[in-house]
Amino acid sequence: MTKTTAFEDIFLAPDEPAWDDERAREEFYRGSTVALNVMMYACYVIAIVAAATDAVLVSILLMVLPGLSGLVLLRYCARRGIDMRTMLKGFSPQRKRIAYATTYPLIVVWLVVFLWRTLPSDSFPQSLIGAVAGAAVGAAAALAAGKLMRRRVTAGQLPEDDIFDA
Repeated sequence: MTKTTAFEDIFLAPDEPAWDDERAREEFYRGSTVALNVMMYACYVIAIVAAATDAVLVSILLMVLPGLSGLVLLRYCARRGIDMRTMLKGFSPQRKRIAYATTYPLIVVWLVVFLWRTLPSDSFPQSLIGAVAGAAVGAAAALAAGKLMRRRVTAGQLPEDDIFDA
């Protein structure tokens, strides 16, 4: 097991005798992963309800929290040399579709409810069109930036040339 920080030790408790054996610790970590995923979906649903009841700040915070947990996960794995991008590419297309189909619709519903409740009613259709156009431009820019970064990373990982110059 790689070295952990003091902050990580608070949550992981790797040397805690109460674990009894490796299986107990492994099952606890798996259960924690399931609980985290359930909590992420609960945050999305509560954010939609908060947006519908005009609790704007609470709604925004609840939409940001799942992303924050994702960033912590990415940082943790990166510190241990795990390339999440490569690992996630290995998942089946069906598994990816399930993940997207259960997450993105909730985000879209939240955005519609949030805009419907926060924008003036007379400007809602025009504002919604502007929001959709802005989201499309932002998504295209994010995809282009991601593709550019992937190319840079893969260009840096070219295999060594085994042809000898004479």
